[in-house]
Amino acid sequence: MSLAEKLARVVCQTDSDESYECKNCGATFSLDRQTCPDCDGCVIDRIDWDGVVTD
Repeated sequence: MSLAEKLARVVCQTDSDESYECKNCGATFSLDRQTCPDCDGCVIDRIDWDGVVTD
């Protein structure tokens, strides 16, 4: 996923319930997960209300 696609996901999800993001592929989720179902990545971080991913 390109940087522009990741940015678009963050910017466009302001009304979404998705508040967690996989740091590997950028997939977003409404629940915290241990692994990403899209890429099997194991770093899932919370997205703050301003769209910034926190560690």
